[in-house]
Amino acid sequence: MDPWIQTLFWLALLALVCSILYELLYTNVSEGFEGLVSMGESKFWSKLVPRRGDVGPEQEEEGYISDARYFNDYVDIQRFGVKTDFCRMVQKKGDEKQKFLACALGGTDGLSSIGFRGPSVKDGFVLGRDDYMKDINREGRESYCRIIKQTDGTFKSECNPVNDTGFLNKLVPDTDPPESIARLLRFYKGCIFWLRFRDDMLDYIQNLYVNSSGDAHVEENTPNPPSTEALQLNGLTQYLRIGDDSYLNFGSVIQLRSVRAFHIWVRFDSFTNNAHVFDFGNGAGNDNVWMGILNRGNLGIDATQDAKHTLLCGSDSVVPDAPSGAQPVHEMSPQELMKTTDANVEEFTCEGFAVAPKVKRRSRNKAPKNTIAKTADMCYEIWDKEQRKMRLVVRNMFTLNQWTHVVITARGTDSFRPDIVIYKDGQQVLLEPSGWLPQQSITSKNYIGRSNWSDATSQYANKDELFQGAIFDFRAYVEQLDAKTIQESYKWGANLLKLDTYLPKQSQ
Repeated sequence: MDPWIQTLFWLALLALVCSILYELLYTNVSEGFEGLVSMGESKFWSKLVPRRGDVGPEQEEEGYISDARYFNDYVDIQRFGVKTDFCRMVQKKGDEKQKFLACALGGTDGLSSIGFRGPSVKDGFVLGRDDYMKDINREGRESYCRIIKQTDGTFKSECNPVNDTGFLNKLVPDTDPPESIARLLRFYKGCIFWLRFRDDMLDYIQNLYVNSSGDAHVEENTPNPPSTEALQLNGLTQYLRIGDDSYLNFGSVIQLRSVRAFHIWVRFDSFTNNAHVFDFGNGAGNDNVWMGILNRGNLGIDATQDAKHTLLCGSDSVVPDAPSGAQPVHEMSPQELMKTTDANVEEFTCEGFAVAPKVKRRSRNKAPKNTIAKTADMCYEIWDKEQRKMRLVVRNMFTLNQWTHVVITARGTDSFRPDIVIYKDGQQVLLEPSGWLPQQSITSKNYIGRSNWSDATSQYANKDELFQGAIFDFRAYVEQLDAKTIQESYKWGANLLKLDTYLPKQSQ
């Protein structure tokens, strides 16, 4: 062999060996993944890196548990162009303060699944249930993002960037979040409490203390359920009491006087007497702000129209049955009576009664056998101390066993007497010009599913009963809600409740 060619051969072989040694010795690897060679963005190599079979949505590493309330899915961390890396929120068993985000990287079976991770909650890692993964740096791998409460009380979407070794502790704003997150940010604006009642009883604004009575709770065994069961209340013993301090008062953080809108989904399983969906006040008829129904619903009233009550004794008469009360007789003039009866003054013999009363036969409509009301009127009241300032009633607002979306909001620029508007299922149903806002800031008896009149008794009326049914997505705002936000909220809630068929055509 020519010496020159031989020299080139050995140089090429030496270069190849050096290249292999460099790849083996100086490749960047993550903690717990020694020996894993980075394959860059090659889609050819990505086919050789499958998802792990020992860690995934149904299986977790020994000694740890995952929290499926947070992001729990496959993403692309290693920049292979396919989602092979399973990221989720985990914690050591028995140590919730060690909760952190970790990713089980594809192609690393048998190695630690928590080595590629972010800082823990203990180290200042901020959690947020409205979370997602996004490639905010446009480098082919996804950072961990979520909606986070700021020091000024507002909410923004921020992300922990990712590099070759894990998630960084710094936060970077996401100025262009996905539409689903952007929509939630619009819902957060001006909100002072938000009880979703989807799979937890948390206040997403982080202002409320919540105390339950009668084991009232939301089913939490299935995080992010496809169809929520919401907060179920039995109407006998169950209700909630809320407040912004440990004594369950309003006034420290949440001041009702500043509230401009209430938003809630309601389903009545029974129209219990004067049931209040919520009632914030200082007792019966004292600084109350409440929304509920009147009586036990509308017995005998057609749910489709404001019909009158059917007369129990027939639609053509109000005469009682004989022998009780006055009975009908033939109509006859005095002149005719004088000629044909004993009143005939030209005859001197008594012929007895010549005209006997004849009862007209009437149709009889009996009371309906089913006396359960199918609809109920909604009532919303504002009290200032012991004086009722406003009472709004919407006819047939609620239908039994059917979800209803209710929004009560101020409208206009008047800070003291704005118009009050009520929406049902995204559509305006009542406008009260120059209405009233809540008058008091400090209240000590703030209930969901219970009336402040529940303990009040009267010889003339039955006491108010507990609410029986379900409640979902209860919010309060210090800003007015416009029609667009109300429609958007209605569609969002209807989708989570799987009520797509009830959505109005204009919002589809």
